[in-house]
Amino acid sequence: MKEVQFTILLEAELCDSFAEASKTEGRPADQIVREFMRDYVIRVRERDTGAVKEVISASERKRRQDAVTFAMASVGLEGFKHSKEDEERAQRFITGEIDLAEYLGAAPSVDQLNK
Repeated sequence: MKEVQFTILLEAELCDSFAEASKTEGRPADQIVREFMRDYVIRVRERDTGAVKEVISASERKRRQDAVTFAMASVGLEGFKHSKEDEERAQRFITGEIDLAEYLGAAPSVDQLNK
């Protein structure tokens, strides 16, 4: 595949923040930008053709899966058990059916757990 250079203008603060975030993740910034661009092209093409689109990208789904797996393992190590409803809600979060606020909003508060 032929490669080309793509130059954009953006605020210095955004550029610095993006570089820092990509460094924290241990991923090259150009790799992340290419991923964003691919996701955008897919979203526009699917919108224009009326095709059914996955709610979130594969990379976002993996990130969510990893986060849920870690959280559930942590909860298990603390001696708590998650219910079938918790697992179903987690799966809905992983697939993009609900966002983080909806996922966490259904969880009981510390006060509710202590009653």
